[in-house]
Amino acid sequence: MIGVSRYRDPVGIKLMRRAGLNPDQYIAVKNNTEELVAMNIKTGEEVRIEKVPVLAGNPGLE
Repeated sequence: MIGVSRYRDPVGIKLMRRAGLNPDQYIAVKNNTEELVAMNIKTGEEVRIEKVPVLAGNPGLE
């Protein structure tokens, strides 16, 4: 069973949006330093989003 929190992770939601996912349809089931795993609430489909380290001074990744 997956634990459910009343609160949504704003960083996870922002990452899902950047990856093109609708955060209203997906929930984060795993969020660590290397990746975020989001699951579609209706279908159970899982999507893995790899986190890439941001280099300091790169204005395109704000």
